[in-house]
Amino acid sequence: MGKAKKCRSIKALVVEAELTVQKIGTIQVAAPLGVKVDHRTGELETPVELKLVGQPVFTPTIIPGKIINHGLQKACLVVKEHGSGPCRLSARSTLKLDIPIDGMHDVPHIKPGDHAQEQAEVESIDIRGIRDPNHQGCGEKNILMIKVVYQVKIVICREETISVPEHCHRDSDRCWIQETGPEDAILNKNDINIIVRPFQRSNRKS
Repeated sequence: MGKAKKCRSIKALVVEAELTVQKIGTIQVAAPLGVKVDHRTGELETPVELKLVGQPVFTPTIIPGKIINHGLQKACLVVKEHGSGPCRLSARSTLKLDIPIDGMHDVPHIKPGDHAQEQAEVESIDIRGIRDPNHQGCGEKNILMIKVVYQVKIVICREETISVPEHCHRDSDRCWIQETGPEDAILNKNDINIIVRPFQRSNRKS
């Protein structure tokens, strides 16, 4: 019988699913004083800009076969007005916002305890206005409907204990160890990249 290969166990995050989804952040706020709205189309007649502050913060919840996502985007709504120079705009007022983001997606085979990593890119920002239906006072009062659309790449991983041989060769069909670099990168049959600490090599000269 051949000599049994020595193995060691390591914990690694194994990718269970990768997907790209669309998530939408929405909020309704009272229009700042002086913001005019075309009530036929909902388009704003006053220059308004939404500045996003940092990246959205997601707090996903994983249940069997599904990821439920809540998130929050910090933003600042800037109302502008024409300045003294031609075609120049200056900020007239600002409003700080926390825009909630919600989403739910079916992902087969995932389960509670899995880890979700999400990376978002903004696809579009839309601001529309409507009359406030509850306004009973004099004058006109509007509500702004703000929508931010994201494209989100989701990677869901599961922590598993994997047995790794202490010695592998390039011609092995089970794994391959990189001979250069500070770490040993092992690629197993399931195409899972695992990073482990380097082996302790002796200082004896051949």
